[in-house]
Amino acid sequence: MSMRPGRLTLAAVLLLPAAAVPVHAARAFDVVLNAQGEYLDAYLVNGKAFPPRVAFIDPDPPDPACLPSDPTCLPPRVGRHVNGKLCFFPRRVHRHGEFVLADDAYREACLDSHPPQARCSVTDPQSPFFVGMDPDGWAIFERSGKWTQEHIHTPWDFSAPQPQGNIDPQGCVFDKKGRMFGNDVGRGQFGANDGSLIVFFPGKDRRYTTFCFLDKELGAPGMPAMDDEGNIYVPEPAGVRLTKFSPPFPSSAAECDNPEHLVTTPPVKSRFLAPGAGGLAIPVSIVRVPHSKHWYIAGALGPAIINEYDADGAFVRNIVPANVPKNPLGMDVGRDGTLYYAELNLDPVTFDTRCGSVSMVRFDKHRQPQPPVTLGKNLRFPDGVTVVRSSRFAVNFRQLPPSPDLTPAECGGE
Repeated sequence: MSMRPGRLTLAAVLLLPAAAVPVHAARAFDVVLNAQGEYLDAYLVNGKAFPPRVAFIDPDPPDPACLPSDPTCLPPRVGRHVNGKLCFFPRRVHRHGEFVLADDAYREACLDSHPPQARCSVTDPQSPFFVGMDPDGWAIFERSGKWTQEHIHTPWDFSAPQPQGNIDPQGCVFDKKGRMFGNDVGRGQFGANDGSLIVFFPGKDRRYTTFCFLDKELGAPGMPAMDDEGNIYVPEPAGVRLTKFSPPFPSSAAECDNPEHLVTTPPVKSRFLAPGAGGLAIPVSIVRVPHSKHWYIAGALGPAIINEYDADGAFVRNIVPANVPKNPLGMDVGRDGTLYYAELNLDPVTFDTRCGSVSMVRFDKHRQPQPPVTLGKNLRFPDGVTVVRSSRFAVNFRQLPPSPDLTPAECGGE
């Protein structure tokens, strides 16, 4: 695994401003998906600590140095390096249950590896070892988790440092018109403000080849969320704020016809969360509370905390007390209202990433939050969390192989 500059420095950025039981296959159940260590893990939740954890998307062959021409060399089931949150295409796009996920397979496997993996020399798209040559962006996957060999990204010719849009893609959200909004975290360096919010437009061929930047000056923007009115909420931990983007949004690339691909009529920006509201200092992720217009918002440092806020950003209540979560990042909510979240677990002295984890908070019959329960530990930079009904996928999760267990010496930053 390569060391991702934007992710390794994000911990320092965060510090500076603050100086479902598996059942018969015919029945659907919640699957908790977490991107960590370039894998997409699937937790078969059963309400208890440490439920089965399987590898839904794996990044590489079991032996990355093996030659694809060797018949004993086992290919990966999927073979993509993924990060962040999973997003299904809306029905109007007619992608038949396919989904997208941030992907940096070519750079991770072929550019950052020394030497590159043997599979990087494979040019046959039908080979299970095929990587392709796509800039960092978002890969499109079938319901089985297999890569469709399609990719959504902004341009990068690989001859220069990664430009904005390709530095560290992470989250995604689709609106009712089928537009895909994604965030590029940037390099995560305090004061750099080189994070981006991008919109990709669906073409008549159902591909997303055109785009506009909505903003190119964001402070390590986190995974976006959207409300029923189409407003987009983006945490900016390096900016110590949570920004709300409201229409107008562009309808085509004609509205950013300039060398920077930056919208000529920018969306309306406003600060959603008052500084320090509910004791939360550095917002890092946001997710809707089911059956309401409220939000769960996580703070990563100063303190690490998870709170509930109303539609106007006013504090409602605490969900996970201060300094109980271990530097939370991605979050999502199950059908029964259970909150799931990833934890970076930063070193308290150096603020480097250590072995991360995934936890859940259940609610009692009075909707009061219960103490967190750990689902998985010894994870490498767990970020996005997505909770999905198993029926949305064309795979039997109980037949997937276990996700590899790491030792404390093997995890930390990517």
